[in-house]
Amino acid sequence: MADPQEGVYFIRNLKTRTVVTADSSAPNPKLVGSKLSFDSIDQQLFSFKIIGQDIYLITHVKTGRVADLTGSDADDGTPIITYPVHYTTNQQWEISADGSAYKIKNMSSGKIVDLTNSDANDGTPIINFTDNNTDNQKWEFKRVGPCKLITSPSATLYIACDSADTHEDVS
Repeated sequence: MADPQEGVYFIRNLKTRTVVTADSSAPNPKLVGSKLSFDSIDQQLFSFKIIGQDIYLITHVKTGRVADLTGSDADDGTPIITYPVHYTTNQQWEISADGSAYKIKNMSSGKIVDLTNSDANDGTPIINFTDNNTDNQKWEFKRVGPCKLITSPSATLYIACDSADTHEDVS
């Protein structure tokens, strides 16, 4: 399985089929699992930018904030939040193929992105956890057309897609 290309994606948990979204009820929104709902699609889109060998910056499209391991805390159960980009290792993610899905490892902690207790309910936290090779730590990426996250001169974020824009069904 090839490494993901730069672009805009849905991130879906292999075990529960829930999609990662940002809970925007806090100043630094936590990443949580969500049942797919196309009326909140903008909350579920992430831009992948390659910044090194298999290393990515993962940006939440709606907020322009990046996936961040809270306080660079390596403890199991530490929430993954969104935070303004500063390019330190707690915002860098190694993505590696594992069977038919991917694992996402934080470069600061060396631990894996995990859906808490394999819980499929809306709002279940996405956390940092020791790799136990279970499907709640494996993720599928569904690309949204050939799109990229663009920052305009006024710092407004938007998605630019080729004219052949399509998206895959993630149901």
